[in-house]
Amino acid sequence: MFELSVAFKYLSPRWRQLSVSIISLISILVIALVVWLIVVFFSVTNGLEKSWTKKLIALTAPVRIIPTEAYYNSYYYQVDSISDASDYSLKTIGEKRKTSDTDPYDPSLDEEAPSYWKAADRETDGSLKDLVKKAFLSLDTLPKSWNVSANDYEMTAGNLRLRLVRDLKANFGQRDKTQAFLSQAAYLGSFDQSHLELKQTLLPISMQDLTNLLEMLTIAANTVDEDSADAVLHLDRSVVQKRLKTFFDFVTITTLKTSASGWVLPTNLWPKEAVWTVCALLKEGRIRQIVIPQTAQSTIRLKAQLESEGNAVQIAQLNIHDKVAKIEWEGTEEKALPRYVSLVVEGNLPISAEVVPSSLSRAHEARDIQFKVAFHLQDVLIEGVTAYNNLVIEKAETKSTFAEAPQPAPFWVYDLSSSHQMILPTDPDFGEGILLPRSFRESGTLLGDRGYLSYYTPTTSSVQEQRLLVYVAGFYDPGMIPIGGKYIIVNQNVTRLIRASHNQENTPLSNGINVRFPKMDSAEQVKEAIQKAFDVAGIAPYWKVETYREYDFTKDLIQQLHSEKNLWMLIATVIIIVACSNIISMLIILVNDKKTEIGILRSMGASSASIASIFGVCGIVMGLIGSITGTLIALLTLRHLKALVDFVSNLQGYDAFNPLFYGNALPNEVSLEALVFVVFATSLISLLAGIVPAVKASMLRPSSILRSE
Repeated sequence: MFELSVAFKYLSPRWRQLSVSIISLISILVIALVVWLIVVFFSVTNGLEKSWTKKLIALTAPVRIIPTEAYYNSYYYQVDSISDASDYSLKTIGEKRKTSDTDPYDPSLDEEAPSYWKAADRETDGSLKDLVKKAFLSLDTLPKSWNVSANDYEMTAGNLRLRLVRDLKANFGQRDKTQAFLSQAAYLGSFDQSHLELKQTLLPISMQDLTNLLEMLTIAANTVDEDSADAVLHLDRSVVQKRLKTFFDFVTITTLKTSASGWVLPTNLWPKEAVWTVCALLKEGRIRQIVIPQTAQSTIRLKAQLESEGNAVQIAQLNIHDKVAKIEWEGTEEKALPRYVSLVVEGNLPISAEVVPSSLSRAHEARDIQFKVAFHLQDVLIEGVTAYNNLVIEKAETKSTFAEAPQPAPFWVYDLSSSHQMILPTDPDFGEGILLPRSFRESGTLLGDRGYLSYYTPTTSSVQEQRLLVYVAGFYDPGMIPIGGKYIIVNQNVTRLIRASHNQENTPLSNGINVRFPKMDSAEQVKEAIQKAFDVAGIAPYWKVETYREYDFTKDLIQQLHSEKNLWMLIATVIIIVACSNIISMLIILVNDKKTEIGILRSMGASSASIASIFGVCGIVMGLIGSITGTLIALLTLRHLKALVDFVSNLQGYDAFNPLFYGNALPNEVSLEALVFVVFATSLISLLAGIVPAVKASMLRPSSILRSE
């Protein structure tokens, strides 16, 4: 207690020891700065490592079980190819799991097994060992507290061809349809309904997606001539009305907006009285169109825009009285607006809207849907009912979570809270719903776009192309998987159908078992438990168990992340040592400054250990104060990290951290590992830094000190 009181007395700022106080303050600030930097850096990097790891295994699992060559060469797998009960086709793991007949071979019907096949692996009672069912039963023996779940997965390949029907901008205020086609060879992965982590990778439905989906619901899946850009056919009215009702059962539109090409203001919405500043488009001195800007102040900007498109434009004043329009501009007299001239509202004007339910039963196309609208045009309130024609969705709410399966289902991927499952919908007319990676959205693909998957099936005389109708039911972020840009998620019946069309037994990575559990850090423990369970069941040679650290597409990156983390840990230690070295200088100065007091204390009976502990405590206290100060600043920085990153991005004119690699926001969760490291390391190094001055102080002789004074 005596040593502590003296140490705190020495550390208290005093005018008589100003130099010592300044050096002490600088030492504490340097330590605080280093601790702040280390805590922030390691918290962000640890968060990024977890985020990247989750992205790497978003489409797989922390542990994966894949068949070995022994499995594909076994009688258990090959017997289906010669069995009438198996339709002479090899079966996937999922099919093997569901079948009730482990050995479908019937000697009276089926041909004899080839002599080069390996002998069947049988149980002690002579029955065929069911390698798949025993694998899943072995997984059930794992501790319930681990919350392990397992499902089979399938992967194959096909060719995707999507039909993109888009608006073709014509004259201002008019739109027409055109279409293009996107073709892509792709990997097809099976959709796992119980893989709820996949939901975190789904991209939110945009308003552009909903606008496109609403348009596509009325357009036929096939055209007369696929290569014709103008062949856009519409569905039968009864089908359209049914689909529109389904759409609005799950979508609530609150705001529309005028399309980029403008919107012809219907005459029934003309106000009784209004005065607008407009842009008159002229041709050979005659008015051919009136464009109304959103505000009177934006008229000059709109005029410049229209003139840049090659139009002759004159700013004019449009007067409406009793819904009769008259126009005038500088140097002309007011005259009635010709009936053939339309009033076009500038693009991107927000409009409050509410659908008229009764219009859905009369619509033939999306543009026939009626909305109750209200908006201001140059401070003039306009209200009424208008058709959806040339409007787009600005704001809407969608339903994607349901207690029970809705009938009919929405046109996008949704989840059922009651069964903890996600559903990738299938439409009887549009085909199978598919999930596309982010790169397709960035290339212009939208929700509701339709097309087909093609694959080839050998026949007795030739190889024939087969087509399976599909439509886009959502987008997901594939993370950092190398094949992510070409990995399309489809329902398992699709992968099973395509795999059955040709032999894929020599592609072990295309079929396997994903094992999922909440804590990724326990992957090695789960792997060892599975291998032991397989050894007990006698099926270990047929299966290979891997953790996410061993996957071909993740191993190198994860190893690099750990190498960099260890390197930065070493560098951080060196930086802390350098920062704490200032304590040595400060304490040596303090010892020299307090020689007289040390001599007096020694003369009064203080031991060398007491004198040494005084300066050792000074070093530890300085280290702790610096650590605590740096930690508090780090916590404050992490709390406001997004604002700091946005500020840096604005200064340099582009994103400080590319969202493609770092996500929309940097992780800001404090790393407990980093906190423990810096506090322990700083305290230890501060203690070591105080040893030299402490030893020096303890070796001073009272007689020598007092004699020198």
